[in-house]
Amino acid sequence: MEKFQKLMERTLIPVSSKLAANKYLKAVSGGFSALLVVVLVGAIASLLAGLNIPAYQTFLTNTGLKVMIGWITTYTTNMIALYAVFVIGKSLADQLECKGQSTIVGITTLFIFLLTIPTGVTGVTKAGEKVVTAGAINTMYFGAPGLFTAILLGLIVPSIYNVFIKKNIVIKMPEGVPPQIANGFSGILPGAFLAVLFVAIRWGVSLTSWGTLNDMVYGILRAPLSTLTESPLTFAALLVLCNLLWWFGIHGGMVVMPFLSILYMTPALENLDALAKGAAMPNLLTNTWWFIFAQVGGSGGIIGLAILMAFFAKSQRFKTLGKIAILPSLCSISEPIVFGAPLMLNVMFLIPMILAPLVAFLLSYIMTIIGVLPYLNGIQLSTGTPIVFAGILAGGWRAGLWQLVLVAMQFVIYLPFFKICDKQALKDEVAEN
Repeated sequence: MEKFQKLMERTLIPVSSKLAANKYLKAVSGGFSALLVVVLVGAIASLLAGLNIPAYQTFLTNTGLKVMIGWITTYTTNMIALYAVFVIGKSLADQLECKGQSTIVGITTLFIFLLTIPTGVTGVTKAGEKVVTAGAINTMYFGAPGLFTAILLGLIVPSIYNVFIKKNIVIKMPEGVPPQIANGFSGILPGAFLAVLFVAIRWGVSLTSWGTLNDMVYGILRAPLSTLTESPLTFAALLVLCNLLWWFGIHGGMVVMPFLSILYMTPALENLDALAKGAAMPNLLTNTWWFIFAQVGGSGGIIGLAILMAFFAKSQRFKTLGKIAILPSLCSISEPIVFGAPLMLNVMFLIPMILAPLVAFLLSYIMTIIGVLPYLNGIQLSTGTPIVFAGILAGGWRAGLWQLVLVAMQFVIYLPFFKICDKQALKDEVAEN
């Protein structure tokens, strides 16, 4: 175990520390965190609109509420790329030398995103006539299909903008001019350059079979990313990495969450869209699996351990910690036990800390494949949502009930390891007294 720890300290920890500190990954993670309000409100609206109860659906349709709830979905999750491109661009700018102009950079990033989408929408009338509305813009790529492009532009545009600021290639205003005005003028040259650059890119892509930048990005990235997201091995690898990092005292979520968002946010949004339309969920794995079916109770899947401590510990140390930590663990807050037990760098808890979430995920995956569990609807739940209630919101009563089964599984996995630690703690307490 000591050799393993030294090996990890030489290899895994330096790499993961660099990933956690990477400004581009931090921008993606910070941007998606800022989107929580928009995504959560849109998800609730989709949930309300898509509840598969015939009498309820009839009521919504007859009263016109179905349409009104749809307005919320249209301007939240169905336009998530618009929000994402701004907040990711701003989040990255906050870490660069242009941080004093981060809002302007965010707006510029949004402008470039819109610039890449050509106007002109083709439709067909009831009579079968083809009609082109020249002044319209196709909003399809404002939603999940445009999310990949939004992420890329959110990283590219601020990086180019920053070069102008760093090299001082800006229009300078005299002393005494308010900063808001001075920043606006200093953004003219980088903004103009970016506009010309992406007009040229838009024109060049229009000559290809893709036609638009969004179609090109979506077409190129969708296939390989879909392969990754559809494989349970990808999700399992992220899960193991996250909890292994937590064991070493590194915030695993800071490293893993950007990749989780990039890979699994779009499938979640596609499921939400299907929910609102009353259609079948297209994607099995989404980012909501992380909290609903894998990390139940937070990092390490520790609700079962918290129950062991609170109700079965013989040592006063673990009994007290369990009573303190059990309520937070039910709301997916695991830090009291991770740092209080501690699980961090505790050889006895390394195996269950990795095994409990991994087994929970694999069992849930199998149960979903065979049809016992439903596909999760993609609703984005905030940290602190209690288990069972979270499961019901994300997948219905079966998902909520299954979370209790997973807690029982955690209990069994942690039991033999906890007994050894509790016995040693009790022996230490007796010796001290």
